[in-house]
Amino acid sequence: MTGELHLIVGDGVVGRATADELARRGLPHALASRTPSPGLATPQRRVDALDADALLTASADASHLYLTLGLPYDTRVWERDWPRVIENAITAARRHGLRLVMFDNAYGYGPVPLQQPIREDHPQQPPSRKGRVRQAIDDRLMQAAHEEGLSVLIARGSDFYGPDVRGTLLYASAIERQLQGRKAQWLGDPDRLHSYTYVPDAARGLVELALDAGAYGQTWHLPTMAPAPTSRTLLQMSARLLGAPEGVQVLPAAMQSVLGLFVPILRELREIRYQHEQDFVFSSERFVQRYPGFRITPYDEGIEAMVRSFRPA
Repeated sequence: MTGELHLIVGDGVVGRATADELARRGLPHALASRTPSPGLATPQRRVDALDADALLTASADASHLYLTLGLPYDTRVWERDWPRVIENAITAARRHGLRLVMFDNAYGYGPVPLQQPIREDHPQQPPSRKGRVRQAIDDRLMQAAHEEGLSVLIARGSDFYGPDVRGTLLYASAIERQLQGRKAQWLGDPDRLHSYTYVPDAARGLVELALDAGAYGQTWHLPTMAPAPTSRTLLQMSARLLGAPEGVQVLPAAMQSVLGLFVPILRELREIRYQHEQDFVFSSERFVQRYPGFRITPYDEGIEAMVRSFRPA
């Protein structure tokens, strides 16, 4: 390795939480993004992950490269840009001897119905185009690990939630409405079991794995509280905290299709609706067995912290 810096590409909620955890541990780190955010105490670098040369330059003094970035939630963008991001990261890891840490989601699992609980060895025959993108980039990362000898690990989370987390179904469809005193809406069946990963736990888990030489060359599920609740249970928690109606308005698939003509995000979410129409129990048992002292945040604590972050000061 050419340095001891932990470079985090992607300054969204997961990237920032990862930077906070590295700071807590006293490890040198920096956030990298196309447009650095003003006011952050964390050191920042201007990097476009689609620019191979820029990423090579930015990571020259690093020991670890974390990919926590999110691309626009558009299938065509994912198909075009994710393979480029991954190849650029692999090139940087190869050139500089970096340890490459990929923050991933569960879109690659399939076919439907999914096996319960969902573990790391679940088949990857995804039923969606976005899922096939994730499967392809994960296959490429593991190829780099097993055939090229690079230090690569993949860490997956379920749908995430927590302080300042907005770009999720839980917030956009439900909690945002509750903050306005309105009834939550939902896409799918709110009474199915569904695991949610708390972002600060995911970040702590990501760093735990990154610092563990024995974790590389593998896929891990990030720490996620068990047993899984129903989505309705979480929405009732947030409603009570906000003084909002506890009911949940379920949007039928046909209505989602119609609304998707006018609201692009609803159109994009249609292909992963299956995750909310069946139980989605995400198991992090393997992580817990390796790190038995790791405390996973209970759902009531996590929802309270999330709601508190959105209330006016």
